[in-house]
Amino acid sequence: MKKVLKIIGIILIIIVIVALILIGIDYFRVRNGEKPILESMSPTIKAVVVEANEKSMIVMGIEGESGLLSSGFGKNGNIGFKQGQEILIYFNGDIMTTYPAQIGNVEKIEILKEKSDIEIPTTYLRYCYSSEHNVKVTVNELTTVGMTLSIVDTNELPYEYTTRYKINKKVKNEEYTGKGEKIGEDTEHSTSGYTRNRT
Repeated sequence: MKKVLKIIGIILIIIVIVALILIGIDYFRVRNGEKPILESMSPTIKAVVVEANEKSMIVMGIEGESGLLSSGFGKNGNIGFKQGQEILIYFNGDIMTTYPAQIGNVEKIEILKEKSDIEIPTTYLRYCYSSEHNVKVTVNELTTVGMTLSIVDTNELPYEYTTRYKINKKVKNEEYTGKGEKIGEDTEHSTSGYTRNRT
């Protein structure tokens, strides 16, 4: 029993000595403008900024974690992030599976390059800078064989939409009383339905 306690004591002393050595090394590294060893062990994501606003930003992950990611700014806040910068994000290791995926508890972010060599795909730029809310569609003419539309798109990047369309005819059932039991189902082209009055 005494031998086991002695071994445990020696192990604890070794752990304390190693911790003190790491703290001492980190102290001198920070004084010399280097990263602390303990910080360099934090999970990181290398990324390119796609869009930055007041509270957060959308980035494109590179080297391992790819695709669009949503990121907070960490303890230093927005230090002048802008599109095209290559950055290194220190975080707690959590990534929430939303779209874009959310990086959990960002500790800090370093700017590695003001202009990354990696080009941002147009699809990512369109996701951030193109919205259906900036597209106004007006029906100018509607006939039984077609229609004429006016489309005004004020997006920075044009919004993608199809040139195909379909016209659904809304059918009113004259016998429908609004009461009773519905028979059948509404379809893609009809909202008529039928009812049978209950007695």
